[in-house]
Amino acid sequence: MPFAAGPVLRYLGAGQYATVGATDYVGQVDVISIPSDFPTDLATVPRLFWALLPPHGAYEKAAVLHDYLCVQLAQHRHCWCRPPVDARETDGLFRRVMREAGVGFTTRWLMWTGVRWGALANPARRAGWWRDAPAVLAVSLATAATAVAAVRTTDHLVHAVARRRR
Repeated sequence: MPFAAGPVLRYLGAGQYATVGATDYVGQVDVISIPSDFPTDLATVPRLFWALLPPHGAYEKAAVLHDYLCVQLAQHRHCWCRPPVDARETDGLFRRVMREAGVGFTTRWLMWTGVRWGALANPARRAGWWRDAPAVLAVSLATAATAVAAVRTTDHLVHAVARRRR
């Protein structure tokens, strides 16, 4: 694993956690160090989707790193200094760390799509969004089509069972 240390998390309550001790992600070129007591909510997934993608899981480490890098982007937005990685790299790293953690293909791409949609709404993370728009839209449309097909199939099955019971 590319994490040389951590993250070890302490639950603060109300869905909030904090890192305990050092957390170091070792990439091919850089080392990203997350300070102790860094606050995180893990994966920021709307409650509606928690049954499919809870805030915690195999992607926890990736979520902590992503949260940290997003905070860095926000802090660097109004100064002339460059953040450790840009918004596209932050979200791409999120997907890569999930892959390294063994998170499945579909979950990785759904989570990445979610953070890219979130980037569109965040001025500190919006730069470069349009370069990913085709992939974001493709995954979103495929997900919507799959959801519609699942609902229709379930509806047909429920009606078929109801007809048999009559």
